[in-house]
Amino acid sequence: AIAAAGAGGGGEPVWQTSDELWAAMIGVNLTGTFHLARAAIPHLLARPEPRRGRFVAIASAASHHGIPLMAAYTAAKHGVGGLVKSLAAELGPTGITANAVAPGSTATAMLEASAEIYDIDDIAAFGRQARIRRLIEPDEIAAAVEWLAVDAPGALTGAIVDVDGGFRF
Repeated sequence: AIAAAGAGGGGEPVWQTSDELWAAMIGVNLTGTFHLARAAIPHLLARPEPRRGRFVAIASAASHHGIPLMAAYTAAKHGVGGLVKSLAAELGPTGITANAVAPGSTATAMLEASAEIYDIDDIAAFGRQARIRRLIEPDEIAAAVEWLAVDAPGALTGAIVDVDGGFRF
């Protein structure tokens, strides 16, 4: 099961964040991940033994950093990391792993929306926040998700795999 739905938003400091924006960021990013886990995990647990299953969520570089003007998004992505770690602890020896991928600045429409928040004309500017000095391509994120979803990393659980180009804020 791959929890890949996400939304970004912000533009104001924490104390000016509206209840509506807060609810939307927590709802899509964190509650959506929780709903998928609640729906999918029982089906994974119902598989015959020795069972194998994978739960992969999309976190964010924001799950490790405080991102200015995006507190609701940042809090939600921190929550995704905590949820995945709790799932991994609960699933333990069942043969089902739970991990997350934490993308950095990826060339997507969501990054374009972030550029508007920061009044940045060219999203390529976000690439300077990475040690690789470029934006991440969506297929690089997909490759990490795919790797976590196969049988090979069966001993990896409760991890947040950074695919952020060496993000530094």
